[in-house]
Amino acid sequence: MDERMHTTPWFHATDIPNAPPTNLVQMGIGGWYGSRPGVKVARDRDTTVITIGDVEELGVERAVEIALECAWKDAEAVFLSFDIDSIDAGFVPGTGSPEPGGLLPREALKALRMVAAEGICGMEVVEISPPYDVSDMTAQLGCRAIMDVLGTLVEAGKLGTRVVPDEQREGNRPPEDPAA
Repeated sequence: MDERMHTTPWFHATDIPNAPPTNLVQMGIGGWYGSRPGVKVARDRDTTVITIGDVEELGVERAVEIALECAWKDAEAVFLSFDIDSIDAGFVPGTGSPEPGGLLPREALKALRMVAAEGICGMEVVEISPPYDVSDMTAQLGCRAIMDVLGTLVEAGKLGTRVVPDEQREGNRPPEDPAA
Protein backbone atom coordinates (compact mmCIF):
# COMPACT_ATOMS: atom_id res chain seq x y z
CA MET A 1 0.00 0.00 0.00
CA ASP A 2 0.90 3.65 -0.13
CA GLU A 3 3.74 4.41 2.27
CA ARG A 4 1.64 7.06 4.05
CA MET A 5 -1.40 4.93 4.79
CA HIS A 6 -2.88 3.89 8.11
CA THR A 7 -0.51 1.64 10.10
CA THR A 8 2.71 2.36 8.21
CA PRO A 9 3.80 4.96 10.82
CA TRP A 10 3.41 2.24 13.46
CA PHE A 11 5.53 -0.16 11.41
CA HIS A 12 8.28 2.45 11.07
CA ALA A 13 8.04 3.38 14.75
CA THR A 14 9.33 -0.10 15.59
CA ASP A 15 12.68 0.98 14.07
CA ILE A 16 13.17 4.13 16.19
CA PRO A 17 16.36 3.54 18.23
CA ASN A 18 15.21 5.31 21.42
CA ALA A 19 11.69 3.82 21.38
CA PRO A 20 11.97 0.05 21.75
CA PRO A 21 9.10 -1.92 20.14
CA THR A 22 8.36 -3.47 23.54
CA ASN A 23 7.19 -0.01 24.68
CA LEU A 24 4.80 0.44 21.76
CA VAL A 25 1.17 -0.36 22.57
CA GLN A 26 -1.95 -0.34 20.39
CA MET A 27 -5.31 -0.55 22.12
CA GLY A 28 -8.75 -0.95 20.58
CA ILE A 29 -7.72 -2.73 17.38
CA GLY A 30 -10.55 -4.76 15.92
CA GLY A 31 -13.27 -5.28 13.40
CA TRP A 32 -13.21 -6.61 9.87
CA TYR A 33 -11.59 -3.57 8.33
CA GLY A 34 -8.41 -3.91 10.36
CA SER A 35 -5.43 -5.74 8.97
CA ARG A 36 -4.94 -9.17 10.48
CA PRO A 37 -1.52 -9.47 8.78
CA GLY A 38 -0.68 -6.04 10.20
CA VAL A 39 -1.52 -7.19 13.74
CA LYS A 40 0.67 -10.26 13.19
CA VAL A 41 3.60 -8.06 12.09
CA ALA A 42 3.06 -5.80 15.13
CA ARG A 43 3.19 -8.81 17.43
CA ASP A 44 6.17 -10.32 15.56
CA ARG A 45 8.02 -7.04 16.16
CA ASP A 46 7.37 -7.36 19.93
CA THR A 47 4.82 -4.58 20.25
CA THR A 48 1.71 -4.99 22.36
CA VAL A 49 -1.67 -5.19 20.66
CA ILE A 50 -4.73 -4.99 22.90
CA THR A 51 -7.71 -5.77 20.70
CA ILE A 52 -11.23 -4.49 21.19
CA GLY A 53 -12.07 -8.06 22.24
CA ASP A 54 -9.37 -7.84 24.92
CA VAL A 55 -10.84 -4.53 26.13
CA GLU A 56 -14.30 -6.13 26.32
CA GLU A 57 -12.93 -9.08 28.27
CA LEU A 58 -10.57 -7.19 30.59
CA GLY A 59 -12.45 -3.92 30.95
CA VAL A 60 -11.08 -0.50 30.06
CA GLU A 61 -9.29 0.01 33.39
CA ARG A 62 -7.31 -3.23 33.25
CA ALA A 63 -6.53 -2.82 29.54
CA VAL A 64 -5.11 0.65 30.22
CA GLU A 65 -3.10 -0.66 33.19
CA ILE A 66 -1.49 -3.26 30.91
CA ALA A 67 -0.84 -0.63 28.23
CA LEU A 68 0.79 1.70 30.77
CA GLU A 69 2.96 -1.08 32.20
CA CYS A 70 4.31 -1.82 28.72
CA ALA A 71 4.67 1.79 27.62
CA TRP A 72 6.48 2.97 30.76
CA LYS A 73 8.80 -0.04 31.23
CA ASP A 74 12.29 1.52 31.39
CA ALA A 75 11.01 4.59 29.50
CA GLU A 76 11.71 8.24 30.27
CA ALA A 77 8.66 9.54 28.40
CA VAL A 78 5.47 8.34 26.73
CA PHE A 79 3.85 9.81 23.60
CA LEU A 80 0.11 9.31 23.09
CA SER A 81 -1.33 8.84 19.62
CA PHE A 82 -5.14 8.69 19.67
CA ASP A 83 -6.63 7.16 16.54
CA ILE A 84 -10.24 8.31 16.35
CA ASP A 85 -11.23 5.22 14.36
CA SER A 86 -10.86 3.10 17.50
CA ILE A 87 -14.28 4.56 18.41
CA ASP A 88 -17.47 2.89 17.19
CA ALA A 89 -18.34 4.34 13.76
CA GLY A 90 -21.79 5.40 14.95
CA PHE A 91 -20.08 8.13 16.98
CA VAL A 92 -17.30 9.08 14.53
CA PRO A 93 -18.51 9.07 10.92
CA GLY A 94 -15.66 11.37 9.89
CA THR A 95 -12.84 8.88 9.74
CA GLY A 96 -11.12 7.02 6.95
CA SER A 97 -11.69 3.64 8.59
CA PRO A 98 -15.18 3.60 10.14
CA GLU A 99 -15.76 0.32 11.96
CA PRO A 100 -18.78 -0.78 14.01
CA GLY A 101 -18.05 -2.33 17.38
CA GLY A 102 -15.31 0.02 18.54
CA LEU A 103 -14.94 1.78 21.86
CA LEU A 104 -17.71 3.97 23.17
CA PRO A 105 -16.66 7.61 23.50
CA ARG A 106 -16.88 7.50 27.31
CA GLU A 107 -14.62 4.40 27.36
CA ALA A 108 -12.05 6.10 25.14
CA LEU A 109 -12.13 9.33 27.15
CA LYS A 110 -11.66 7.38 30.37
CA ALA A 111 -8.70 5.53 28.86
CA LEU A 112 -7.15 8.79 27.68
CA ARG A 113 -7.54 10.37 31.12
CA MET A 114 -5.93 7.32 32.75
CA VAL A 115 -2.95 7.55 30.41
CA ALA A 116 -2.65 11.33 30.87
CA ALA A 117 -2.70 11.02 34.67
CA GLU A 118 0.65 9.23 34.44
CA GLY A 119 2.10 12.05 32.34
CA ILE A 120 2.90 12.20 28.63
CA CYS A 121 5.45 14.13 26.59
CA GLY A 122 3.04 14.79 23.71
CA MET A 123 -0.15 13.76 21.99
CA GLU A 124 -1.70 13.59 18.56
CA VAL A 125 -5.21 12.82 17.30
CA VAL A 126 -5.27 11.08 13.93
CA GLU A 127 -7.70 9.78 11.30
CA ILE A 128 -10.25 12.62 11.43
CA SER A 129 -11.53 13.23 7.89
CA PRO A 130 -13.61 16.44 7.69
CA PRO A 131 -15.27 15.62 4.33
CA TYR A 132 -16.96 12.60 5.95
CA ASP A 133 -17.72 14.26 9.29
CA VAL A 134 -21.49 14.60 9.82
CA SER A 135 -22.26 17.66 11.96
CA ASP A 136 -18.61 17.80 13.06
CA MET A 137 -19.26 14.89 15.44
CA THR A 138 -15.81 13.37 14.90
CA ALA A 139 -13.97 16.68 15.20
CA GLN A 140 -15.85 17.45 18.42
CA LEU A 141 -14.79 14.14 19.94
CA GLY A 142 -11.20 14.75 18.83
CA CYS A 143 -11.26 18.18 20.51
CA ARG A 144 -12.84 16.71 23.64
CA ALA A 145 -10.09 14.08 23.77
CA ILE A 146 -7.41 16.78 23.66
CA MET A 147 -9.18 18.90 26.29
CA ASP A 148 -9.66 15.93 28.63
CA VAL A 149 -5.99 15.01 28.32
CA LEU A 150 -4.85 18.61 28.93
CA GLY A 151 -7.21 18.97 31.90
CA THR A 152 -6.02 15.69 33.38
CA LEU A 153 -2.37 16.67 32.93
CA VAL A 154 -3.01 19.94 34.81
CA GLU A 155 -5.04 18.21 37.53
CA ALA A 156 -2.31 15.58 37.99
CA GLY A 157 0.37 18.27 38.25
CA LYS A 158 2.04 17.10 35.02
CA LEU A 159 1.41 20.34 33.08
CA GLY A 160 1.17 23.97 34.00
CA THR A 161 3.77 23.81 36.72
CA ARG A 162 7.51 23.96 36.70
CA VAL A 163 10.13 22.92 39.16
CA VAL A 164 11.98 25.90 40.56
CA PRO A 165 15.28 25.17 42.32
CA ASP A 166 15.35 26.24 45.99
CA GLU A 167 18.03 28.86 45.39
CA GLN A 168 15.85 30.59 42.80
CA ARG A 169 12.70 30.22 44.86
CA GLU A 170 14.19 32.15 47.79
CA GLY A 171 14.99 35.17 45.61
CA ASN A 172 11.51 35.26 44.11
CA ARG A 173 9.54 35.47 47.33
CA PRO A 174 7.80 38.78 48.01
CA PRO A 175 9.11 40.72 51.00
CA GLU A 176 7.32 40.01 54.24
CA ASP A 177 4.78 42.59 55.34
CA PRO A 178 6.17 44.25 58.51
CA ALA A 179 2.62 45.02 59.66
CA ALA A 180 1.68 41.36 59.66
